[in-house]
Amino acid sequence: MLRSLIALVMLALCTLQAAEVSAELSDNSVEAGQGVMLTIVVEGGSPENNPSFPKVKNLIINQRGKSNQMRIVNGKMSRSVSFTYVVGSMEAGEYEIPPATVKVDGEEYRTESFKLNVRPGANGAPAGMGEKEDTAETEAEAGDFGYLTFQLATKERDHVYPGEIAPVRIRAFFPMETQVSLNSPPRPEGSAFTLHNLTEEPQQSTEVVNGKRYRVVTWFGGLSATKAGKYPASFGLEARVGIRDQSARRRRSMLDDFFAPMIQKDVVLSTENPPELDVVELPKAGRPDDFTGAIGKFEFESVSLPGALEVGEPVRVQAVLKGQGNFSLLKEPHPLPAENWKVYDGTSEFSAGDVAAFAGSKRFQFNTVPLVPGEGQLSFGFSYFNPEKGEYQSAVSDPQTVSITGELAKPAEAAEVKEAEKVESEDPKLAPLRTDLGRVQSYVPIEDRGWFLPLLGGSMVLTLGIFGYGAWARRAVDHEKLTRMANEAAIRDAMAAAERAIHGGDELAFFMAARDAIRIRVAERTGIRPEAVTSADLENLDDDELMEILKEADRIDYSGRSDAAGELREWKARLDRGLEKLLEEGRRKAA
Repeated sequence: MLRSLIALVMLALCTLQAAEVSAELSDNSVEAGQGVMLTIVVEGGSPENNPSFPKVKNLIINQRGKSNQMRIVNGKMSRSVSFTYVVGSMEAGEYEIPPATVKVDGEEYRTESFKLNVRPGANGAPAGMGEKEDTAETEAEAGDFGYLTFQLATKERDHVYPGEIAPVRIRAFFPMETQVSLNSPPRPEGSAFTLHNLTEEPQQSTEVVNGKRYRVVTWFGGLSATKAGKYPASFGLEARVGIRDQSARRRRSMLDDFFAPMIQKDVVLSTENPPELDVVELPKAGRPDDFTGAIGKFEFESVSLPGALEVGEPVRVQAVLKGQGNFSLLKEPHPLPAENWKVYDGTSEFSAGDVAAFAGSKRFQFNTVPLVPGEGQLSFGFSYFNPEKGEYQSAVSDPQTVSITGELAKPAEAAEVKEAEKVESEDPKLAPLRTDLGRVQSYVPIEDRGWFLPLLGGSMVLTLGIFGYGAWARRAVDHEKLTRMANEAAIRDAMAAAERAIHGGDELAFFMAARDAIRIRVAERTGIRPEAVTSADLENLDDDELMEILKEADRIDYSGRSDAAGELREWKARLDRGLEKLLEEGRRKAA
């Protein structure tokens, strides 16, 4: 009792002191969709209410918690109350966090204001995506559990090209009163389109459509077509949606609504009335010889090489190309004029400029050998197809002054084969006659000797035995069977590696293993060794699913990015079907 009385007296003494209200912001810069911590501390008094803030458009201030502290230092007691808030915005921009107002012991206090810079998030819209909303979204008829929409950044034209990667925005709308758990990312419905580099963490926001509030989940990615034709651009999304059972409400209090049971349902959202996209083949007219399939808009960022060169000596070139489009098929530029140089393949590294890997830059390092001496201006060039203008274009770097020493490199001349001069031999000299006969022995022909016939017969038997064993051994070994067994073992190893990659979530390892398995099956069908299979053999496949796998493998291999390829189990199912089809074709060919 005494202790409680003493505590009350000391607390009363503390309240007699003048109160102090302070505020602290953990950081003055944050990405959109993220938050910083705002702490308001009241010392020497008892706040009568929680701090209040004036409303600021697009600024979110959510209270995180409240704590009380009491300290005794050198016999003096101090008491403080802390309020913590999370402050941020879904929209980038400069914001002012207004002063908070709090009433302490009957007196009103105001905190200081802060400046907050909200940066565009890493999952912001990629290049080519406008801020204008889809008209389809406002006109779409929402179901009980939501709906799905998408926007393609090709508003100026009604067609796309095979191999073109166009930015796409996919949005899922869920009613605010529902609880949502996503079971899969969005993916194209059908085999006509492929979705690349889908954002791992989608944006979340709220919107009102036709008077109803929705929770909106937004992804960005790149859409590409695999073949020419007209196809519906439809996407699907799997989710588990929970909604409270309206019939179970007793409507006696708000707690009844809160504790009403949830009805959960697995749903598949699909784009309603998807538009047809016209996929047009690239024109053959005007196609440059150095065109490698790159589609987009590209230019040189930099080219570096030494100024002093020597004929026949390789020199290291570093070139950086930037722009927007499909970087996977963008190859290293070549010197101009090309016939005066020899270029060797090198390495490349892609750096994405947005979440869809639609914009960015690609750095090349390769060797080139000058063939012609002299001083002059050297430029590099490459060609690409501009889908917005529907024509092939070429990019040329700024000229650089180079000095090439040495002699003109000529092809080696064939050495003339000269006929060997005939050397006439001199007439042999006759040996002098000898009158001394020397030692005289009797002569018996070898075939008349006793040991000759047994030796000859044994040699013949041994020779026939060796030839017979060789023929039997060759007949016993089925080389085709051994080859088939080796191929099957290699395919099993590749499929095992693909399975391990699925469990580990390693998309790069999965597609590299899948490409090896396809190469082996193609080798069986063509009758050549797997290591001799070329890109031309793979391009002749008439199986759309295997071609999708090869294109995705090339994309990951060239871009260095191993994300957003989609559900690996689905890719594995396509791989199994394609390999089985190739196996059956090989069996029919053998029969």
